[in-house]
Amino acid sequence: MKKQRCSEKINLFDLLSEEIVFIILDCLNTNPFDKKSFSLVCKSFYITESKHRKKLKPLRQEHLPAVLIRYSNTTHLDLSLCPRINDHSLFAISKITSFTLQSIDLSRSWGFSSSGLLSLTLSCKNLKEIDISNAVSLKDAGAAALAEAKNLEKLWMGRCKMVTDMGVGCIAVGCKNLKLISLKWCLGVGDLGVGLIAVKCKEIRSLDLSYLPITNKCLPSILKLQHLEDLILEGCFGIDDCSLAALKHRCKSLKVLDMSSCQNISHLGLSSLTSSIGGLQQLTLAHGSPVTLSIANGLKKLSMLQSIKLDGSVVTRAGLKAIGDWCVSLKELSLSKCDGVTDEGLSYVATKHRDLRKLDITCCRKISDVSITHVTSSCTGLTSLRMESCTLVPREAFVLIGQRCRFLEELDLTDNEIDDEGLKSISRCSKLSVLKLGICLNITDGGLAHVGMCCSKLKELDLYRFVTCKMQVCFCFSVSFLFVNYQSKL
Repeated sequence: MKKQRCSEKINLFDLLSEEIVFIILDCLNTNPFDKKSFSLVCKSFYITESKHRKKLKPLRQEHLPAVLIRYSNTTHLDLSLCPRINDHSLFAISKITSFTLQSIDLSRSWGFSSSGLLSLTLSCKNLKEIDISNAVSLKDAGAAALAEAKNLEKLWMGRCKMVTDMGVGCIAVGCKNLKLISLKWCLGVGDLGVGLIAVKCKEIRSLDLSYLPITNKCLPSILKLQHLEDLILEGCFGIDDCSLAALKHRCKSLKVLDMSSCQNISHLGLSSLTSSIGGLQQLTLAHGSPVTLSIANGLKKLSMLQSIKLDGSVVTRAGLKAIGDWCVSLKELSLSKCDGVTDEGLSYVATKHRDLRKLDITCCRKISDVSITHVTSSCTGLTSLRMESCTLVPREAFVLIGQRCRFLEELDLTDNEIDDEGLKSISRCSKLSVLKLGICLNITDGGLAHVGMCCSKLKELDLYRFVTCKMQVCFCFSVSFLFVNYQSKL
């Protein structure tokens, strides 16, 4: 009897070291409420869970000090749900998390000034990531405060429109370990500021200069960066063919290049640029010059190119065929809302690239079942297919998708003629996790039932304006977490 009572008093978790309990808690990542339930078991579990948690995303700023005191080991603090963060809040964060904080997200917060930022950067010596995007009132004094974070590696400053070259120059001098910086829509930053970043921050891997008023003056310094992998020049209207033709430096490390909405770049500028970046793997030319044979021929030297995104551009038949001929390593092709895509061009690309994994033909309204037949027969390894509003594709073509493309994980069929037979066929894609069926007026509960019974990995289901479905059909889905977008027709 005594032995039984003694055994009842023993908590098995008391026999485990704190490190082992932390490993157990690491496995509770599927449901965000699991760890909270664990902490409510007893006082010992409450303390253990408080020590284990490293990431916080508070809902209200007034409880922030108490929350930070409880979770004293916080390394990542996401304040995107607290829009009214002020200097007082940043002072509290600086004091409580001075030794642990490594990352903070202030991208949707306003109300703080350079004083609050200075307190944060001076106190939190281990701070490596800061996101202050949308701080439209932040000026050069705030940028100078950020420069005190000497160990900073990642900085997002999107839409900080009042920061100028002087503020960015302070960051370049103070944060020499930067590996990523986003200056998107920082309209006060020009060639001087970008040039200082390129000269002082030699470790830069990712550089976002979208919509900056830069010209050819800073490009040579950028391409000299030995570790640069990701360069975004979207909407940089000051860069033209002459700017690119003057380039003499090769950037062997560059893997991702985005030149969307660069209307002043033709095939001549693209050819000059590709001569300097032979190792490119992903190229985005969305909403740019028409993709003609000359533009496509400029891709000849990019033998390692795996992804091309031409969204919103005019694509000629000859240009699309040339892409099929020259881009031998292609794995992803995005032609969303591209005018000029026809059955002939798309079928040619599909037969040339049997290893294609992702295809986006959203709003390509000139393609028919001919293209779908070639795509499904040639690219059987597709994992993502987006074909919203392909209105000429008949019902029968959707059966081929399920029969031949069994590895699909994402499928967007919004506003198409698919019916229950097509859904029954698609239910064979057992790896499907995202399925969008908005405005598909020919399918019923019966078709959805096949998907629910067979696609056990489904996480997102879009039934936007799905007028023939009853909500109870959703209960047939045997998944743990399913996001359903359902809105009846108005």
